[in-house]
Amino acid sequence: MTYTGGPLNELNGKMGISAPFRSVPIMKLIRTHKPLSKDALVQLIAYHYTNECPCGIKSQGTVEMFGRNLYESQLVYWKEYRYSLKECIQWEYDLFVVQSLKGGTIEKKAIDDFNGVLKDFSFEEAEGFLDEDLRIDIIIKRNAIEVGGIQVKPLTFKSMRQEVISFNKKANQKWCKPVFYLYYDKGEHFINRDDIVKEIQNL
Repeated sequence: MTYTGGPLNELNGKMGISAPFRSVPIMKLIRTHKPLSKDALVQLIAYHYTNECPCGIKSQGTVEMFGRNLYESQLVYWKEYRYSLKECIQWEYDLFVVQSLKGGTIEKKAIDDFNGVLKDFSFEEAEGFLDEDLRIDIIIKRNAIEVGGIQVKPLTFKSMRQEVISFNKKANQKWCKPVFYLYYDKGEHFINRDDIVKEIQNL
């Protein structure tokens, strides 16, 4: 079972270990190369660290290196080592590989679902600026015009630090269109899907 919460989540966030410019723009990498397995994604991250890929994406390290960065940052943040190097590497692996692939899959599931029930609208994955800077996963269109967006988040997002939630919502506001938050539970079931369907119908 993967676990990317707890004190290491706080450490990772405060020290900026997984910030895209310090690690790798992982969702962009997945969208570009479409890895079909966790091993394939690990290799992609490493390849984009040691090679110059024509896609232009550059990783600042391997998953193991990100884990070591997390491990070493403990001394700066806590003045002691609370977690082993192995635990830190596993944590970053769960974040970058397991959760990222799951996130990509769950977004596609949501797109298929909404496209099936809301025939007057179309739903597609956000790319580039919208995804990375405005924190939007899915674009909602009506008659080919963008009318809103959706962020797909695990239910645990609601219990994250307020500054993380605020950062996402402030980024959403730059777009000046409504952005809905679709939450899924551990079983990957969308818990507020029907509510969002009703809100979209009112756009």
